[in-house]
Amino acid sequence: MSLKLYLVSCEFTSGGDYGSFREKRRTLEATEILAQQWALRSRFSAAELKEQLRGYLDERDRITVAEVGEEKASRRAKADLAKL
Repeated sequence: MSLKLYLVSCEFTSGGDYGSFREKRRTLEATEILAQQWALRSRFSAAELKEQLRGYLDERDRITVAEVGEEKASRRAKADLAKL
């Protein structure tokens, strides 16, 4: 099975400590794209990634995980999706 490219977006509502969330993103080798948005390649499904990451978030925080298709474009992003 090949690795799929995903975008993970979060909205942090509690202002809490997200050190463990940052560490989990590092273990998943996520690359920051925009503020509170990361891209990563994984064999997991979007739902599986969401469940893994949500355990590090406050209950009120929001998270979206979406698979990225072949066509992608950005302007002034922190990383180029086309190179991930």
